[in-house]
Amino acid sequence: MDKIGMNNINLSEGGKKYLTAAAVSFLVYLAMKYVSPVVSPFLFAFLLAGILNPVVRILHDKIKLRKSVLAGILLFAVGIFMVILIWVILSALISGGGRLAGQIPDYQKEFNVFLGDCCSMMGQKFGVDGVQIEEFIIEQVNLFIDNLEVNVLPEMMGKSVNYMKSIVSFISIVVVMMIAVLLIMKDYDQYIARLKNEKELIGVREVVKKVVLYVKTFVKAQIIILGIISTICATALALMGMEGGIFYGILTGIMDMLPFIGTGIMLIPLAVFRLISGNYWQAFFCFCLYAVCALIREFLEPKLIGEKVGVWPVGILFAVFAGIQLFGVWGIIKGPLSLVIICETCKYLWSRQKNEM
Repeated sequence: MDKIGMNNINLSEGGKKYLTAAAVSFLVYLAMKYVSPVVSPFLFAFLLAGILNPVVRILHDKIKLRKSVLAGILLFAVGIFMVILIWVILSALISGGGRLAGQIPDYQKEFNVFLGDCCSMMGQKFGVDGVQIEEFIIEQVNLFIDNLEVNVLPEMMGKSVNYMKSIVSFISIVVVMMIAVLLIMKDYDQYIARLKNEKELIGVREVVKKVVLYVKTFVKAQIIILGIISTICATALALMGMEGGIFYGILTGIMDMLPFIGTGIMLIPLAVFRLISGNYWQAFFCFCLYAVCALIREFLEPKLIGEKVGVWPVGILFAVFAGIQLFGVWGIIKGPLSLVIICETCKYLWSRQKNEM
């Protein structure tokens, strides 16, 4: 009887744990889905204020200006730097795009020669009509271009209003966040002191510490991966003899950080152009470089993030996949963040349940 009673108690404890985990997961999902779009600007503002606070404090002791004024000056300087950086990148892209547009007729001629050689070779080896195959492929390419002009481009232009709304919404969020930073900086130390003294917020503080650790680790991991991929691509493309290879390599590393874009948006077109131009080894090299960069990110990202925050790398990978399914593009960030919040909240609640028994 004693053994049966103990088994029932163990099952009851396990059931409570699973029920707690399910409730926490559901609440975190609701918060990420419906609450985070509203509170995220203010949470980011608080984090940004925490990053700026040490610098602002030092400047305040020396210059004796108000902290909100000093924070505004720092934010303005960072904003100017970001605008200049974006302008330089866009200028380089526009310049490169202009050069590429000027080379399109040459690439088209080289593609026709390449296609003709391939079809002629197929005709000799397999006894098929190479001219007929060539005409069929050219016809399909023309149909694709016509479809692109008739359907895709007008649809994209029709959605330009939505794109403008998204841009205006993003700018308004950034403005609100900047104003919130200035207001928070004024009384930042008081906020932190009050949060530390509230006994009811012990669990919240424990979870927040872990989440902040995850954010720091995530940013650090992205910077490390960016540096590695940019270095590899810039070195490889420069050694390959490509004009502007260093710039394209660095840009490839930056593109790799963007969701659903990655290194392929740079390396695959480069490989295709080299293939059309008859530089088969360079094309093969670009494809191999793309595979290497993809493997580097897949290997390093879960390892750098998972091991640092105490979550298995496969857990981070699953969280990214689940986050994309549940939250869309932003799930790449929300998924792992939700996993960390769920794990740390469950650990805290389980320890309290164990202490109360």
